[in-house]
Amino acid sequence: MIHAYDEIYLPYAMKNLGELFQMAVIDNEMDIDEFAEKFVSSEMAGAYETASPQYMMGKSAYEQLEIILQEKPYGRWRPYAASSAYWVGLVLAYAQWYLNRTFKYITDRLPCSKLILYYSHYHNMPISRSLALIKEKISYQHPLKEHREKSGFTQEELAKCSGVPVSSIRAYEQGVVDISTAQADTVYKLAKTLYCSIEDLIC
Repeated sequence: MIHAYDEIYLPYAMKNLGELFQMAVIDNEMDIDEFAEKFVSSEMAGAYETASPQYMMGKSAYEQLEIILQEKPYGRWRPYAASSAYWVGLVLAYAQWYLNRTFKYITDRLPCSKLILYYSHYHNMPISRSLALIKEKISYQHPLKEHREKSGFTQEELAKCSGVPVSSIRAYEQGVVDISTAQADTVYKLAKTLYCSIEDLIC
């Protein structure tokens, strides 16, 4: 599976998003779903999804929150014991990186108010356990499989209509072969048959 960005930036994303959620929910007493909605619809979400250095290492949680709220938030981030809100931000950052899905995709399927309920059970476990939880709750599927099923094709029917071997389609959907490494013509044929863009299949 291809991840959202180079793993070297992941610790920054996890720490920063944890601090951002903590400041919003704890210091500013925002409802966690309300804040998540503001975050996913802001430019900040896109910056995190692409590991923009300007935000990953260039702005504090306070500065980021000010951008999202478009007003000065209460307080300034200070070191304190990580809360359940911090854990939600940290886990979301990891899941977004690992699954290469947008924050909106994840939070639409698993609202933060539901995710936070798992804090007491999962926060002391390896992050891989939290990822498994999220994958189960959002029923993660490869984009090719999503678009194929949405269009009503079986793998065999898609192979016949697109001219792409069924063995290749299976390999892409199972993540055995990264579809972004396929020949451009192959992805084009699949996208054309499924009435979607090439980007839809490799995101």
